[in-house]
Order: sequence, then C-alpha cells, then structure tokens
Amino acid sequence: MQNIKKLLLIVTFVIGITGLYGKDENTQNLVNMAPTYRDVLVATVKNDNGENRDLKMNIFIPKTNNKKVPLLVFVHGGGWAMGDYQGDDKPNNNQVNLIGQNANQMSTDNQSSYKIFKGILNNGIAFASIDYRLNSEAKFPAQIFDIKGAIRFLRAHADEYGIDSDKIAIAGTSAGAHLATLLATTNGDNSLEGTVGGNLNYSSKVIACIDFYGPTDLLTMGPEMDLSLQTKEQAIETHDSIRANESILLGFDKNGQGVGLLRKLKENNEVNSPYWNYVLLATKGSPVYQVTSDDPPFFIAHGGRDPLVSIQQSLRFKEALDKMGIENIYMSNSKASHGNQGDIVNKAALNWITNKLNK
Repeated sequence: MQNIKKLLLIVTFVIGITGLYGKDENTQNLVNMAPTYRDVLVATVKNDNGENRDLKMNIFIPKTNNKKVPLLVFVHGGGWAMGDYQGDDKPNNNQVNLIGQNANQMSTDNQSSYKIFKGILNNGIAFASIDYRLNSEAKFPAQIFDIKGAIRFLRAHADEYGIDSDKIAIAGTSAGAHLATLLATTNGDNSLEGTVGGNLNYSSKVIACIDFYGPTDLLTMGPEMDLSLQTKEQAIETHDSIRANESILLGFDKNGQGVGLLRKLKENNEVNSPYWNYVLLATKGSPVYQVTSDDPPFFIAHGGRDPLVSIQQSLRFKEALDKMGIENIYMSNSKASHGNQGDIVNKAALNWITNKLNK
C-alpha cells in the first residue's frame, strides 16, 4: 500500500508539472538563443602536465521585467573525457576517443541534454554552461575544484550579469551529473573546495540539483551493471580496467591498477595498502558517501535500460538521501537508455527546478 501511495504521488506530480510546462508552449522558444556573455573566462589553471588551461563559460540571460533572475548552471557529460561548456552552440564539436561503442552515445547525449536544460530560458531563468578539466588533462579532484570555482565566480559577478545570487541551482548529465551531485553534497567541505578562480569569500552552495543518470559511486560501477545490458567482460573493461574513465579520472590507470583493484582493497579494508589513499580518493569523489542532512533537494532521473551507468547508482543515491531526510524526486523511464529520458521526464525536471528557483 505504501508503494502504491508513492507511485500515485509521483504520477500526480508529473501530471501537475507537465500541465504547468504547457502554459508556456505559445511563447518564444529561446533554446537557440545566442549567449548573452560568450566565452567568459573564469580562471586559467594548470593541467597535470603543466600546461595552462583556460576555464570558460557561456551565460544566457532571458529578457525579463525582474531586476535579477535565478540561474541554472549546467555541467556537461561525456565520461569526464569529452565535451566542453559550448555544447550545441559549439561550431565544431570534435570529440576525443572513448572506450568502444559508448563514444557516439555519450556525444549524442551531451548534445541533446544541453538543449533540454537550456530550455529553462523559456521559464524566465538564466542558464550558464560551465567548463572543467577532462580526465586526460588532470586527475580528480581538479574537476570538482573547477565546478566549485565556477559557482563562486557566478555568485561574485551576479550583479554584473543580473543574476540573483541567492537562487542558483545546478544540473548535469552522466559524468556532469556526478560532478553536479558531488558539488551539491559537499558544501562546506574544504577538501573539495579548491581555490580555482579565487572568490573564496563567496559560497559554492546551490539550492537544488538535477541528477540525470550520474555515477554516484566510482567504485561499484562495474559490478552493478545489469548483465542483460552489458556483459561481465564489458563491464570490467568499461569500469574496472586501467582504460576505464573512472580509473583515468582517479589517476589510477597504470599497469596492475584500475578501479577493480580499489574496490577489492576497500571490501577487505586493506588500510595498509600503498594504494589506500586512492581508495579514500574514490570514496571522497562518490556522492553516495557524502550525503548529509543539510543537502539541497534533488531531482533524479535514470533510464531503465542504461548500458553505461547502472540504474543502481541512482537508486542507492536516492536511498542515501531518504535516510538523511533530504527532499528528492526520482523518475525512471523504463525504456530509456543512456541519454534523453523522454519528454515527460525532461519537462518534469525543468518545472521542478523552476519551482525551486522561483520560491
């Protein structure tokens, strides 16, 4: 009976917000709007090889009668290995190679999700797409330092851009959702704040987060895969091997290493292993272990046929939120793969975040 009540609540929620979304169907569609502020330089950082790397963002401000507008920040996906802040607005979208057949799927997802979330402009909310160092450029925690630096930058320059600094939310897909979710669950954690871009007297806190099929536990991606969607051998290669993007992200990608080894070390509590610091790093970088009672509300979406990020990653994260009493909405399109979740889920997410930002 309790499960039936929860299902009815979710159905009612979807019907309600889908109707709300429909009110704006006849207004101008701003999804192809050019950036109000293009290629904004947030910071110049160092890659692991010592080369300089410019971190930029595009900011879109809809015309509104309000003096300041709320802001949704978008973090692109791509397995931490591809993509940038320009998304579909990038003239030439050249991508780096990924493992096997997942590359094209990630690229398509990044393009479609960018436009989905850029659609928030139609609701009178500003949109900013931000950049971070890829796993081929720098190992973790550089990526979360970059994301938090971008939020601090936006808050520090809120008056300049016409943004309400008290109403900033974040959204991401896939690897971008991992980073968005990690940011939302680690407010006040100095070990993950970094100093990218300065503005250290400003907060990197957000008031809400959308997590579209993001990894939440870097150590368990492989064994949690549904074997009807990906074979055991594929899961090991994609998530546990030294070629896995998680392994590259953690800088644990040399011969004899890989996330699979880190998981075994953690399971056996081998604290004396010379690699134990990598276990701690992977745990620190996994949002499911960072949930606290003061986290913001979450909207979580995950396709039931995702062959790249197991749906268990989202289910476990929701369970962690529930245990801490954190408000959250979870939606699953049972037929969706790793990518577009369908119009109902997309519209539900946009209207959920609109309601949060307009409170």
